[in-house]
Amino acid sequence: MNKNKRKTILILMIIMLILIGPKLINAARKTISTVEKEIYLIKEIETDYQGVVTYKKMEEGILQYWDGILAFYDLAGIQKWHIFLGITNPMIKTNSNNIYVVDNSKNQLLRIGKNGEIIYRYASEEALKNFEVCEENYVILQYPEKNKLTKLTILNQEGREHSNFSLTEGAVISLAISKKHDFVAVNTLKSNNTIESSLLTYDTKGQLIGSTSLKDQLVLGFLYDSKGNLIAVKEEEVLSINKTNKILWNTFVDRTKLFKEQPFRHITFYSGESGKNPLIHTKGGEKVKIIQYNGNVVGETTTEESILGIDVNEKAIAAYSLRTIYLLDERGIVEMEHKYSSDIEEVFIFSKEHVVVVTKGKVAFMRIIER
Repeated sequence: MNKNKRKTILILMIIMLILIGPKLINAARKTISTVEKEIYLIKEIETDYQGVVTYKKMEEGILQYWDGILAFYDLAGIQKWHIFLGITNPMIKTNSNNIYVVDNSKNQLLRIGKNGEIIYRYASEEALKNFEVCEENYVILQYPEKNKLTKLTILNQEGREHSNFSLTEGAVISLAISKKHDFVAVNTLKSNNTIESSLLTYDTKGQLIGSTSLKDQLVLGFLYDSKGNLIAVKEEEVLSINKTNKILWNTFVDRTKLFKEQPFRHITFYSGESGKNPLIHTKGGEKVKIIQYNGNVVGETTTEESILGIDVNEKAIAAYSLRTIYLLDERGIVEMEHKYSSDIEEVFIFSKEHVVVVTKGKVAFMRIIER
């Protein structure tokens, strides 16, 4: 074989490695370590194909709002309680064991306990724009902007007003509250000739702690670590800020489409192309990245399809496309791919390997087992 032929073969081999290598690495990661797992059905419930059904995850089951009725199902698919609210287009948010429902037609906020009991009804001054809750059952309410002022009200666990304060500049994009750490975060956006995003931090009495410029990037969500430091998830960066307004760390990410946190442990990010057809596979795959609460990247993987959503429990990460559920460990290694026969709308993963899958007109209660 002459020198030119050897050189040509070598170049071809290098090209093949470049093209095929990432796929081989990803395939190898999927086959490392694990016992084979599969999902089996416990119970399936049908819902109205025409109606709008809302689901929220709680600690020991799921919440369903359908046709004016709020109901709770345990992980075996058994309805434990229901209550008729009759609210059109409610805003519903939860923490581990409480449900908060805004009825803007009556200007009221309801706090409902884990057994379906109404704990309080709070009469708001007018319809609310947004609200957030924390594990200590403090609530921050956002009223619509008026005369360039946005009023924020904080309620205590009994539904009484704890504090009121107003923002004088910028539209409120996102907010968060932690009573335990006496820490409130607000992302505002001003647009004159240029777009300017700011992060404002307060205590729960409404006293300003500090302000940080985020340039033109919005905050997609806020988290708190175990020490009470704030974690702000921006579109292309994650950063941690303490109560003296000092930035503790920052980590850059690809443009974030979705993220989900396992409190105090890790945050799972998905970077994909917004608005892309989920039926079309991408050549390079879609990226999933796992970052700890100290900013360290501990895992990365790719999927061949667009990811529609992510959920987490204390041991695993569930990412799902239109027809596939991917089960990952905390290092991003794919432990299982489960093909689904219907179009998936939502997936919730719980402790003890329980999974709830929502499709159009049905909700399935399932469990992951080792074969």
